[in-house]
Amino acid sequence: MNDPTVAMSAVLAGAPGRREQNKLDTRRAIAVSALEFARTHGLGNFTVDQVAAEAGVSRRTFFNYFHSAEEALTTSTDAFLELAAAEFMARPADEPLFDAMIAALAAIAKTENLSVCGELFRMAEESPELMRSQLHAWERAETRIRQAVNERLGGNLDPLYLLALVGAVLSCVKAAMQVWAATANAPLADSASELEDQIVGALSMLRDGFSNPS
Repeated sequence: MNDPTVAMSAVLAGAPGRREQNKLDTRRAIAVSALEFARTHGLGNFTVDQVAAEAGVSRRTFFNYFHSAEEALTTSTDAFLELAAAEFMARPADEPLFDAMIAALAAIAKTENLSVCGELFRMAEESPELMRSQLHAWERAETRIRQAVNERLGGNLDPLYLLALVGAVLSCVKAAMQVWAATANAPLADSASELEDQIVGALSMLRDGFSNPS
């Protein structure tokens, strides 16, 4: 699996030093191991010890990075949402706000990041523990995206406007994922474009004021 956490770090902080790179590599190995166990065994059917062994680390090292297997899985969701915020900030300053948001999500949706995020969202539908970890990831992203929107629009936005705007955007993205998770029957690699379409469609509805219920 391509690891979005490395890409995120490169975007947000530049090339890491050797010590930091080693930490990123360990974190990535644990996250990849957890995802593979979730895919092959199903949630709740593997242990932290198994994940650690497959990643080539000790149980103690695992808990230096994550509190649970669900938290390790959520790394990919964190990375996807952080990349979305970074891509949004890189959009042209004169681009309309919602067009910039749609373009940012569409840009990173072309990568494997969206597929993994959608896969985890689908898994979380049947796992309260993973759902809690996923919700925390979305909460962290909301703070980051509020900062990005505030900076883009001059840095002194009305708090109500900012909270309502970003909350509405993320609610649309989550709604798109929920509909996709409930209806997509094709293998993940084949249905990722459907998820992208659902997200862009939901944000387009928000941009247009939900003027057309069809």
